[in-house]
Amino acid sequence: MIPLERQRQILRVLQERGTASVSELRDLLAVSHMTVRRDIAALEELGRVVSVSGGVSLPQRLVLDDPHTTKELIHPDEKAAAAERAAQLVEEGDLVLLDAGTTTLALARALAHRSDLAFVTNDLAIATFLSEHAQGRDLYLAGGRVDRANLSTEGVQVAEAIAGFNIDIAFLSTSSFDLRGLSVPTEAKKVVKRAALDHSDRSVLLTDSSKYGRVAALRAAGLVELDAIVTDTALAQSAQDGIAQLDVELILVDVAEHQRTRKVHP
Repeated sequence: MIPLERQRQILRVLQERGTASVSELRDLLAVSHMTVRRDIAALEELGRVVSVSGGVSLPQRLVLDDPHTTKELIHPDEKAAAAERAAQLVEEGDLVLLDAGTTTLALARALAHRSDLAFVTNDLAIATFLSEHAQGRDLYLAGGRVDRANLSTEGVQVAEAIAGFNIDIAFLSTSSFDLRGLSVPTEAKKVVKRAALDHSDRSVLLTDSSKYGRVAALRAAGLVELDAIVTDTALAQSAQDGIAQLDVELILVDVAEHQRTRKVHP
């Protein structure tokens, strides 16, 4: 059986079952583990499947973002660990853009003590927190249509506001990414992420690993456009291998080690 036929068979199995293990596919296709993994990797590069622990599944389609109140409760330890590591990327005197999101809110908490920084954000929760706690020089809120569920602003007005800044480093959040890049459910969110990328000297994707393998309708940016990705070590090995082939720094944070360090040095 040629690779294309095997890959079509893998997709048929996933359409019927949703997920499958590498061992199941090996037995079904009568090939080696390595051959199955190569076929999975080829499909993953095309965005047709996503690797999970011990197997493969179809990508999870994202129609709408979860509301802010829900996101805050999901993977808080992973977000805090990634945020504290990302804070180390911020240089003295930087103008920092914080994209809307709960992981970037964790980063705002990690940076609030620094008096040398200035901030731009389209996140109302971040703006509120920094207005009360930040020691930095300036704080700017990029105004536009308010997404009340996500406590953020979005759309062309926000993108135009961001374009007016000389941003040193932008931290992008996402609810969905794969090896092809970041995706978003609406054009209003896409234009904001494009503005952040296009008007910053350095750009970093800050996310917990659970967002990998989710796909929304609109492609916002390719991973190759980023300077770095900061996430936790639970990121699928296939994703780590794929990112390693790009000119993008992948920074993986061990959440358990981060928690142990926090207990020793609170």
